Amino acid sequence: MNAQQGSPFTLSLDYFPDNNGKKPAMLNSNFSLNMPVHRDTLFTCITGTNFKYFKLNLQEDSLNINNLYSWSMPVTGILRISPNKIITLLVEPIISSDFKDISVSDFRYNLALFYVKKKNLNSTLGIGIAFSKKFSGFQLVPLCLVNMRFGNRWILSGTIPFKSKLAYEIKNKKQVGISFGVNSNSFRLSEIDNNCYMDYQAIEVSIFYQQPLLKHFKWNVNLGMQSTQIEIYGENQTSPLSIFPLFKNKLVNPIESFKNKGMLLFQVNFSYALFE
Repeated sequence: MNAQQGSPFTLSLDYFPDNNGKKPAMLNSNFSLNMPVHRDTLFTCITGTNFKYFKLNLQEDSLNINNLYSWSMPVTGILRISPNKIITLLVEPIISSDFKDISVSDFRYNLALFYVKKKNLNSTLGIGIAFSKKFSGFQLVPLCLVNMRFGNRWILSGTIPFKSKLAYEIKNKKQVGISFGVNSNSFRLSEIDNNCYMDYQAIEVSIFYQQPLLKHFKWNVNLGMQSTQIEIYGENQTSPLSIFPLFKNKLVNPIESFKNKGMLLFQVNFSYALFE
């Protein structure tokens, strides 16, 4: 659900330096590849793969969690119900853990349903709902998709609450602007760590610069701040249905909790889109 809209290929790197700058407090990388397997005037099916790597250096971490991985194979179906309206269904099975002892317990999934309407040449709006099976339980996420142009140069785009940006187009598709994002992830730890699981949530705000690199390629660099919350729970510490980001169930207390407010964020992103 966090894949960049309109980009079949994306490679990104997030770097969070610690206070003395000698080693990363956190390092995230993401690779995604999505291609259509069927396309006609009424229905399009897109599938691909998405791999994420998280490197952590947590202070006073008794479980010594360093490397976490997430691999998914999203399948997206797009049904055109009129010339300016589409319905989109996403099914995304995920393996998410420290990859020390991969088993069926590492599997979870995301489901998302969108209704999108193109109002005119400069405005596309959509609403949706996402359903996520995490190791902590089930989660609902209300979604809003927006792509709007104001005047000749201002563009508001993204999938709220996950990722959105307000951009000013300088010239030749070069852009500067502000980006806002909310991220949520869940990882199962190995049997050595008693099959605990980790919930990860982050809020980030940054300024960015985007520029075409080659034909159909573009890159952007972001500089900003991020606040993170990491919580470790026991295998059986689950909670009922929650709604993200409006309400998070607090019926169980974490074994360990880590908060870091105002971390410096540096991000580099490369993407490819054939039809842009």
